[in-house]
Amino acid sequence: MERDRRQQQIAAVGVILIALFLVIVGVTSRYLGWALLGGVMATSALWWLFKILTEQPLAFWRREFRERPQSIVWVYGLVTERMPFGFKTTAIGTLYLVDTDGDCHTFGLKPDDLKLVTKTLNRVLTEAEFGYTKEREMKYRGEVTNFKGRDAFNQIK
Repeated sequence: MERDRRQQQIAAVGVILIALFLVIVGVTSRYLGWALLGGVMATSALWWLFKILTEQPLAFWRREFRERPQSIVWVYGLVTERMPFGFKTTAIGTLYLVDTDGDCHTFGLKPDDLKLVTKTLNRVLTEAEFGYTKEREMKYRGEVTNFKGRDAFNQIK
């Protein structure tokens, strides 16, 4: 989460710098269209940067786990491996947290970190169910997601 947040901050600052460059080019060349575009871009990027800086997702989740651990009812992880031509190139872990409202929150992790985080959450979230089953999917979401894609392929036919 922190890496994504930092990347968004860098992107927002980059857009601000490009926008200010457009304003300077527009003012010096007396073409106000570029200056207006740069002003709108700078204002939007400043609003985006303010939004990024005011939201603290890591602090939110720490507070949620400490104060309301019963709000998370189901936790499971999924590791996706990319294997072009049978050679494993990458593996990506995804942690899914389902809360009492039925909202599903996903977090991208390294597969080794996914196992460690799941074990830690198992100790912190004592009332939550851990692991994926079709029954839990039906219980918490009301539908079954076929991760292998076979049923989705058959529905397209």
